[in-house]
Amino acid sequence: MAAPKPIGMKQLFSEAGQSQQIHQLKVQIEELETELTQLRSGMLNVEEKAALEEQIKGLTDQLAYSGGVHEIEIQRIKPDPEQPRQTFPLYQLQERAESLRRHGQKTPIVLIPQPQSEYILFDGELRWRAAQLIGWNTLKAVLLPKQQILAAEQVFLGQLVTSIHSQKLHDLDLATALVKLIVYKYPDLKQFQADIPKTLNTAITQLRREQKHLELNQIRLASEQEQQEWLETAGLRKIEELEVITVLLGLQLNPISINNNIFPLMSLASDLKQVIRTEGLESSKARELNKLSAEQLNVDEVKALAIRESITQKVIQSKLSLGDVKRLVNDTLAQYCPKKATQASKIIKLSKTIQDFKVQTADREGLMSLQQILTDKLAEIQQALKQ
Repeated sequence: MAAPKPIGMKQLFSEAGQSQQIHQLKVQIEELETELTQLRSGMLNVEEKAALEEQIKGLTDQLAYSGGVHEIEIQRIKPDPEQPRQTFPLYQLQERAESLRRHGQKTPIVLIPQPQSEYILFDGELRWRAAQLIGWNTLKAVLLPKQQILAAEQVFLGQLVTSIHSQKLHDLDLATALVKLIVYKYPDLKQFQADIPKTLNTAITQLRREQKHLELNQIRLASEQEQQEWLETAGLRKIEELEVITVLLGLQLNPISINNNIFPLMSLASDLKQVIRTEGLESSKARELNKLSAEQLNVDEVKALAIRESITQKVIQSKLSLGDVKRLVNDTLAQYCPKKATQASKIIKLSKTIQDFKVQTADREGLMSLQQILTDKLAEIQQALKQ
């Protein structure tokens, strides 16, 4: 199967010249590597990747030749508070810092010049943060020429696309960034942005009724015109549903994956969100730990927070697997609320049964029946999760 055509950064940076081309090629190289939470699939072969890397080097050299590579004082560089990526776990910073210490800075960061010789980061915040850990005073940088400075929406969109394809974003960052981008694109949704995840879920439910949901994985790779034509016949009745789906498809993301795996993270407890930011806690583990709520534990909010923080620290310090986290959460629920723990145990057992089921050994009629049952049950689960 041919690799899907990547999003053209030219669509995003109509006036960005050389810098736009560099980002376009970065996306092409990184786009089909291991997909963020399996939202997408595919792989560039070695020859294609090497060829694109060579083109990037040539374009970077051109940009450096025309504008120069500058040694910029770190204290003059500020992170972009509006950029999509907000999660920088300490272990990642330490790894990058050690790489910089041993091998030096291989590629320049990209900066947007500001008044009074200040700069805003466009790309390279991890290197900027890591350099400070090892006491560096300057970093090599290339500058986006003033005539190529983009509007805030274009900058944000460029950062988001690049981050998605290079796996720089934690799922929580992606969820927050997607909501922000949707509002950028459709300002009429600003006052309803807290309801955007619910709007997406409603849209997915409608697409299931219309038997159109199975087409999403393919249509996300289609051209913008083909996507619009598909949406016109998809059966979505509300304009806000069309707007949300349009943005996700425009990023070549599967709305079902976003609905199931990404947007639910926005409802995590605030303490878990903070642990994600500082420790890089995986989203799947965070969702399990989020079950340790006051309601589920049958305790007050203060007690629930103390329990959750204690269990979370154990998960991080012991580097527990997802399976271990599920068992630990279930045991904790059993300690405080036995009835709910019993139900959770049933879910774990059912999940394992489904995972262990050998599809190859079943007949076609049985598989079709099972598919319908699972489809109906999945719709019920999605509805329950949104309540």
